[in-house]
Amino acid sequence: MISSFARSSGAGRSTVRSSLLRRQLPRLPAAYQRNNCFATIATLEKSYPIGSQIHGFTVTETKSVPEFELLAVHLKHDATGAEHLHLARNDDNNVFSIAFKTNPPDATGVPHILEHTTLCGSEKYQVRDPFFKMLNRSLANFMNAMTASDYTFYPFATTNQVDFANLRDVYLDATLHPLLRPLDFTQEGWRLEHADPRNPETPLQFKGVVYNEMKGQMSDTSYLYYIRFQESIYPSLNNSGGDPAKITDLTYEQLRDFHAKNYHPSNAKLFTYGNFPLEDHLSHIDGVFSSFTRRVPDDQVKYPIALNENVQVVEEGPVDPLSDPERQYKTSLTWFMGPTKDAYETLCLKTVTSLLIDGHSSPLYQALIESDLGTEYSPNTGLDSASPVNIFSVGAQGVTKENVEKVQQTIREVIQKTYEDGLDLKRVEAFLQQAELSRKHTVANFGMQLLYGLTAGWFNGVSPVDMLEWDSIIERFREDLQKPRFLESYLERFLLDDKPVFSFTMVPSESYGEKLAKDEEERLAQRVARLGETEKKEVYELGLELLEKQEEAEDLSSLPTLYVKDIPREIKRAELEFDKVGGGEGVSVQWRVAPTNGLTYVRARISLQDLPQELLPYLPLFSEALTNLGTSTRTMASLEDEIKLKTGGIGAGVQVRAEPDDIDSWSVSLAVSGYSVDKNVGELLRLMSVLLLETNFENHEKLRTLIRGLASGSADAIASNGHAYARNAAAAVLTPASYLDEKLGGIEQVRLMNELDGYADDALPLISAKLREIARLAISGRSDGLRIAITCGADAVQANAAEAAKFVSGLPGAGEQQTVRTTSGKSANALDGFVVRSGNGVVRKFYEMPFQVTYAGACVRGVPYTHEDSAALQILANMLTHKHLHSEIREKGGAYGGGASYNGVGGVFGYYSYRDPNPANTLRVTEEAGRWAVEKQWSERDLEEAKLSVFQGVDAPQSVDSEGMALFNHGITDDMRQARREKLLGVGAGEVRDAAERYLVGGHERRSVALLGASQDWVSQQGGWEVVSASAAAAGAGAAASAGETGASEAVAM
Repeated sequence: MISSFARSSGAGRSTVRSSLLRRQLPRLPAAYQRNNCFATIATLEKSYPIGSQIHGFTVTETKSVPEFELLAVHLKHDATGAEHLHLARNDDNNVFSIAFKTNPPDATGVPHILEHTTLCGSEKYQVRDPFFKMLNRSLANFMNAMTASDYTFYPFATTNQVDFANLRDVYLDATLHPLLRPLDFTQEGWRLEHADPRNPETPLQFKGVVYNEMKGQMSDTSYLYYIRFQESIYPSLNNSGGDPAKITDLTYEQLRDFHAKNYHPSNAKLFTYGNFPLEDHLSHIDGVFSSFTRRVPDDQVKYPIALNENVQVVEEGPVDPLSDPERQYKTSLTWFMGPTKDAYETLCLKTVTSLLIDGHSSPLYQALIESDLGTEYSPNTGLDSASPVNIFSVGAQGVTKENVEKVQQTIREVIQKTYEDGLDLKRVEAFLQQAELSRKHTVANFGMQLLYGLTAGWFNGVSPVDMLEWDSIIERFREDLQKPRFLESYLERFLLDDKPVFSFTMVPSESYGEKLAKDEEERLAQRVARLGETEKKEVYELGLELLEKQEEAEDLSSLPTLYVKDIPREIKRAELEFDKVGGGEGVSVQWRVAPTNGLTYVRARISLQDLPQELLPYLPLFSEALTNLGTSTRTMASLEDEIKLKTGGIGAGVQVRAEPDDIDSWSVSLAVSGYSVDKNVGELLRLMSVLLLETNFENHEKLRTLIRGLASGSADAIASNGHAYARNAAAAVLTPASYLDEKLGGIEQVRLMNELDGYADDALPLISAKLREIARLAISGRSDGLRIAITCGADAVQANAAEAAKFVSGLPGAGEQQTVRTTSGKSANALDGFVVRSGNGVVRKFYEMPFQVTYAGACVRGVPYTHEDSAALQILANMLTHKHLHSEIREKGGAYGGGASYNGVGGVFGYYSYRDPNPANTLRVTEEAGRWAVEKQWSERDLEEAKLSVFQGVDAPQSVDSEGMALFNHGITDDMRQARREKLLGVGAGEVRDAAERYLVGGHERRSVALLGASQDWVSQQGGWEVVSASAAAAGAGAAASAGETGASEAVAM
């Protein structure tokens, strides 16, 4: 897969996207603390003196890192020069990775396609796809392969030592001894093939998994903006993922040559983490490397352009049909801020740039977003410290043509004014407090986070051991902060006094999509025109050969495996306690008392069950408003600064759940959560109360900014996760909870936000009134709908209980006799908008979107979590994915992904495809999947593999703050979990077939389908499809806005 960007943000809507592909260096993650662990690590350090030799490796550096309770051992392989970093830590969740420097020679995507084809069989494991086959022969909680801009890495994580050894062997053989068969290249990369491979009369097409993956990626305008920006500022680094227009230039011989050049131990960096012995790792790796000799690695570090003068670049991009047609421009400015090798300098730069752009109080957020110059930051905004040069970019999207120049001028003026006025040192302290809390916060995937954080810099020549420094760097930073204008000096050095700047703007083109399609048609026509009759016959025969290979039964006996007997029979139980706090009947509190490294985690759930139906769609906006609007006496900037200074953050959202024993019973609640050090819990709860009780919903300026931000980039949000949107849309007619999920978090919610964004400003009071009413009914009316969960150490329980009681007593109505709230209109309990269908035929919905590929979802109704058939449906979904759908949808159909899933909590069985060029094939395959499963003669090995795969998720490591949340969030008791575990372990082939017959075949008439993508000639209303255009929501926005409060609610509530 291609490594994608992640969002990082503060408490507010000042969302900053880290960049695509290249920027893999997040802030160092939270430590996974173990009591009395470091004494063992300190003793272990003596075992690895510098210069000592272990199984063909020489220790080059050893360092204790007490702040993360680990020992870092850096080694070099004597024979090949391969580097190995081992992080010894008392953590059961062990991690392995092998990575190679893979500077792309062009934009054909050869590093990306090679990443795929290495996993299609190796000398030792000569099966068609050992990587995917190992997904259900292992208990790994993480397995993947990823292509970044200039390196490719293959990581996994598991708690089982036998499993670790198995996967390590598969990964090493796959990368160093892949078969790289021509058919694998044509399947994973690209090929010419008939639309129907069995029919030479059907037209020829470009096909290939990576080809279609990247067509889908290019449909994401944020990705497109970033990759075009990257190509302009970093021309020495070609597009490693591949440009679809160039992918079809790649040859099989070039693929093999690229592997021979780059996938060699001399060009490799290995990473291990956890409590498995280093000696075992080195012994095995040395054995694998024994057949290789040292050679000069291709470790050239690529640099961006020499920015000696101002550079201006303008590129065309697509129009987002879900956004305001007048606000389709994206623009940014970029500066270089020195090399990244100095970890201390990079920390200083991260602090300075964060103060400029992060949060409501940041000057650039206020000047660009709150001013409404843009709806959101540009996709490249932030400090890129994963390249050899620190690259700082800031800009805006959702900009009008007239304001492009103004955005750029504003950025310059704000930075100059910030330098003159000085940076706020209170915000610096908040930044450091957040970093310290993040370090103390426990996470289950700490090893993986370290791998992500270290790899990019390591390949750019930064010492991975130096990057683990923390305490000494912070101590130095605090000392330097005492110097006059210390941080401001960085602004002067790198951003002011006419320093060269790189300007990048993407302008909308109505014909952009048509040009892409036309270009593909022309490239295809040229290819076909060059084919003689002999070559056409070869193309046809190649398609048949590939099809035959894909359908060929395989002997998987060479692959290592775990067994069901390796799965523990008993669940891990977290001891919970329950009591009441507050006056009157009190509020229920669930306690999880465990070591938390001095932190307390608080979650509150407020029932919204009797909320009027017309207000339900506004709940996501309401929850966002709580952390974005401020109060009548305090700005959100001021509140956010205090939240960052005293807590680890406060968040709010909406939770919908189906009851574990009845999928037609459901609940909806407001979820508020946060954490802090134990001594600040009183402040945490006080700030929660301020947000809940004092939010100023009349702040129309901030409300407009919030709505614009939520609506911005809607098409991109769907493009990046289209299969989930399609599946949710399909499930919406099957259960009440699924209906609400779609209304509150699916395409319907996206359409609502875009509709609200289209309202005139004089309609904002109508929206405010709805939010006020939700607050009145949900928060200000009573406290009896409130539940609280607290996770903390034993020494903090008494003080936390007192603070929780104070929090409850401050809520309106606390301690008073409660009465049921009265509301106008029908309550959510009735949920009149949802009607369970009973055999009225298949529901088909097609959402027209500006994508080059399609996303499909199809669903049937299942059973509750506690039902005896729930486990069989879970196993059935896994078996269909691995034994049938992966081959039919991905390998044959060319989609990037496809399969089946079963939501055991929600009771919905779903099929999906991702970046799919052939949705008609996907729908046919999924329609027939139930019958296929009934007629399939399932073996014991099939069942064994499915259970192993299912338990990867069931038994994935949990952080301490997640313990007990199955009960608090979903009502699932430990006894329910144990009973379902026993059912999962005991499912037999007969039960799987019965479940397929009863729910997939028998429930076929109640099947619901949703597709997202460009229009298809076989989709029409006459064919039973409901077709929804991308601009449907915007069309009625003006009428709805002018219809008054009632009209507006009717227009969006449906």
